[in-house]
Amino acid sequence: MSNKRRVILLRHAQSTANRMRLLTGRNNPELTRLGIRQARQASKIIKKRFPPLDALYSSPLKRTLKTAGIIAKKVGAPVIEDALLLETDFGEWEGLSREELFQKPEWDKYVHDPFHFRFPGGESPQDVKKRILLFRQKLLAGNDWENIAVISHYTPIVFYILSVLNSDDEKRAAFKIGNASATSVIVTEKGSYLEFLNLTRM
Repeated sequence: MSNKRRVILLRHAQSTANRMRLLTGRNNPELTRLGIRQARQASKIIKKRFPPLDALYSSPLKRTLKTAGIIAKKVGAPVIEDALLLETDFGEWEGLSREELFQKPEWDKYVHDPFHFRFPGGESPQDVKKRILLFRQKLLAGNDWENIAVISHYTPIVFYILSVLNSDDEKRAAFKIGNASATSVIVTEKGSYLEFLNLTRM
């Protein structure tokens, strides 16, 4: 096994809820036609730019599994579902539009410190952080892979990146994670570092 390994973090492609700008956590919207094209483009990028993948880990939600399936078909790697990669449970805010969210009395509290806000009837992003750090720990403990992809959602990917940067106590992310964008993390014996962030083109 090489002393340098790679984790490709990929946010799912555009869903119908993304297109409508709805807050989407545990709901199961389909990919849009644009989303399917985005996933195909991501599969081409991964096939062209990286060594063969040993596996793709995916959140069990429909939009991630569909994205992972399109990539897996292109690169010939198995898909492994893992519930640790689930998006935040937004509770009572699930499925709301931006206009509806702006009317919530807790909105200002959320905007002030989004990473430590508990969604009414749901989770705090800190719960997601605990899950993704557990996933990362489990992943790095394995010695049977050299290159893998992780297909997940905005919040888990953000916290994975922040953990690599040793900045996971931040109040917000100072970077963009677009639909079907790829972020590469290099893993060495001395630690991990970002190779690139939010790649969507060849």
